[in-house]
Amino acid sequence: MQRDLPAGQSYERLWREESPDALVVLSVQGEVMLWNRMAEVIFGYTPAQAEGRLLTDLIVPADRIDEELAARRDAEAQDVLLRAALRCHRDGRLLYVDIGLRSLASQAGPGGFVMSCKDVTTFKVARDARQVEQRYRDLLESVPDAIIIVNQGGRIVLFNGQAERIFGWSRTEMVGASMEMLLPQRYRSAHFGHRMRYHRAPQLRNMGAGLKLYGLRRDGQEFPVEISLSPLTSEDDDLVMSAIRDISERKQTETALQKMNAELRVANQAKDRFLATMSHELRTPLNAILGFTGILLMRLPGEINPEQEHQLGIVKSSAEHLLSLINDLLDLAKIQAGMYRLSPELVDVGALLQEVHAQLQPLAQAKTLALEVSVPREPLLQQADRRALRQIVINFVNNAIKFTDRGSVRMAAGAAEPADAAGPAWRVDVVDDGIGISAEDQARLFAAFTQVGDPRRRPDGTGMGLHVCATLATLMGGRIEVESQPGAGSRFSLVMERC
Repeated sequence: MQRDLPAGQSYERLWREESPDALVVLSVQGEVMLWNRMAEVIFGYTPAQAEGRLLTDLIVPADRIDEELAARRDAEAQDVLLRAALRCHRDGRLLYVDIGLRSLASQAGPGGFVMSCKDVTTFKVARDARQVEQRYRDLLESVPDAIIIVNQGGRIVLFNGQAERIFGWSRTEMVGASMEMLLPQRYRSAHFGHRMRYHRAPQLRNMGAGLKLYGLRRDGQEFPVEISLSPLTSEDDDLVMSAIRDISERKQTETALQKMNAELRVANQAKDRFLATMSHELRTPLNAILGFTGILLMRLPGEINPEQEHQLGIVKSSAEHLLSLINDLLDLAKIQAGMYRLSPELVDVGALLQEVHAQLQPLAQAKTLALEVSVPREPLLQQADRRALRQIVINFVNNAIKFTDRGSVRMAAGAAEPADAAGPAWRVDVVDDGIGISAEDQARLFAAFTQVGDPRRRPDGTGMGLHVCATLATLMGGRIEVESQPGAGSRFSLVMERC
């Protein structure tokens, strides 16, 4: 039933000052014409700030405007009561209010609306908390993460024991409080917007996905957290369950590891630069030792007895071995420091294999092994870094001789099937009749400083040769392949794709 607006100063004072409910008079267009003291208490706007403005601009959330307009249309026919409707405080907080809406009559028809509001946020939170406690409390006390359940108004309705432990607040203190209270001040405004958008389109969000957040303990200490979100439905409200994990220790560990890794990178780069620039200083003394030892063994300064010859042979052999190790170390350091520069040129691969054959033939003869080489009749001319190619082949043949006690070592070069359709390929193979390599050891062959097989049968070395060879092959655009079985020998192949 429509009624006229009461007139008189005494009645207006009662409306404005003494009513226990918020009373608002609206024009037909929804402008605030009267705003009493309790409306100021509940929503935070003074009459001067509210009157003359649209109600939808003051207290109605964007997603509730349709609800508000529909209520006004209904009120033209009969009084409307909205239970626990969500409305906004001036500071952005969401409130639950019971709203009564009645149309006002005028001689020309509807003359606006009178609206009464009662803040029921505390009652609504208590009711949601009772429902949630009854349904979820025992289950959620047993989980290892902090569990917080929030209603649409952003008010906490469940705060489990783990949440008490990591935030420092009791559940009695937190039930009914705003969720933003648990965030540092700088995150609160943005989080309010995120929360509102999530409520409009709730969906499961796994732990660790989404925003990077920090929690705020009761003592003011900030700490990093991961959060998962799950929508829940109660009897008369949509809720959100947050599982919150304190990741302070993990972050500290990650920070410490990052610092250590940075320090190791700096130290490793310094080591690589040092070794890469020390090649001359390290090689020169050894070359002098090898040179003068060779002169003595050739008896150019004079005759030497058999014992002296034997001891000089040990010196020469040890110096050659040490030079080989230093060369491997320096090559690896240069590669890792980015100082190894390839110098591609047109190389006769067959002729290079003949050179390696001539160099290592004495080593094979010393073990009574046949060292054979098979190359095409026509020159096999390919673009490659001559020094790197020679180093790889020498390493293959040297290893084959070391690990072969009888039979032969065979070198071959020729065309090969390409790894893909990019073009023809060429390859170098070194095959031996040696002890072979197990499948398990093959998986570790090319790791730096790794030697495989029976430790009692391993020759001297650092385990860097094949690692350097594999790295050089990759730099040249090729790869190394291995075929081997224990007791049945091995095949090492350098396969190159033509550019």
